[in-house]
Amino acid sequence: MRKTIFGTKNQVLLIGLAILAAIALPLVLSGNFPRHVMTMMVIWTILGLGWNFIGGYAGQISNGHSLFFGLGAYSCALSMQWFQLTPWISMWIGVLISVIIAFLIGKPLLRLRDHIFAIATMAVSECARIIFLNTKALGGATGVYFFNKNLNRVFAMQFQNNLQYYYVYLCFALIVLLLTKYLDKSKFCYYLRAIKGNEMAAQSMGIDTPKYKMLAYMLSAGIVSLGGSLYAQFILYIDPSMLMTLKVSMMIVLVVVMGGLGTVIGPIVGAIILTFISEYSRAKLGKYGGFDMVLYGILVIFIVLFLPNGVLSLIKKKTGKSRAGERTAA
Repeated sequence: MRKTIFGTKNQVLLIGLAILAAIALPLVLSGNFPRHVMTMMVIWTILGLGWNFIGGYAGQISNGHSLFFGLGAYSCALSMQWFQLTPWISMWIGVLISVIIAFLIGKPLLRLRDHIFAIATMAVSECARIIFLNTKALGGATGVYFFNKNLNRVFAMQFQNNLQYYYVYLCFALIVLLLTKYLDKSKFCYYLRAIKGNEMAAQSMGIDTPKYKMLAYMLSAGIVSLGGSLYAQFILYIDPSMLMTLKVSMMIVLVVVMGGLGTVIGPIVGAIILTFISEYSRAKLGKYGGFDMVLYGILVIFIVLFLPNGVLSLIKKKTGKSRAGERTAA
């Protein structure tokens, strides 16, 4: 079957149909809350696709990506509050800041291995949360509210309804998805897979493992920062306790683990499932505080025991069995 840079023709067709479904779905589900949920799905998709480079492809499990999520959000919020700078520009400033921070902290952190690296990234994110929480110039514990009704809504990216947010954010998600699909079959991701499989063996084969881990970490930080900027514009209020927390970091990880580590579609599947569970449990069972965290815990146990390779592993198994059946019949 003839291949393109984005896969076989069938894969491209499926992606095209999925995009059309994503465009049409909010027109069918016209309620404000369903559109809110779909917008959050798009945001978590971007976050999952970003984390997937360092955690899914390179196998470096970071539990501190809420740091970059928060940096992206604060870049937009403070730029709007201080300078009335459009988020169309400030979000990229946030991406640049996150990439630089990732480079600076990645030098020592990426020398660590396995659970030590995971704990260290968690500690860095918690330190950043405490710094933001106690810095009045950054809003402190009060946070930052940056809605400005006097500015043009397109300029300020402060739209009137969730449908407008959804379509704008969907465009960003598609760009990140296409980038991921392109890199998935590139030398870059093949090297990351080799590092994940056996870092010592990859290094002995001539792969500059520190360089490629750093590149994956920086790319991951930049994409997650972009997701944080979009989240801030959607909520229009931020504070450290809602951004730079372990809960956010673990949600980003779970999005990818639920769908499938090191796959293109996995983070999308995970984002859809977890956002649906999170938002609807919050709306329907809001009086039971922390119930969504109980669900996350149950999901983690379920994934570890029954789906260590994510939901996509079920689809691959079924596809493999059907193909084997066809061969046997032939």
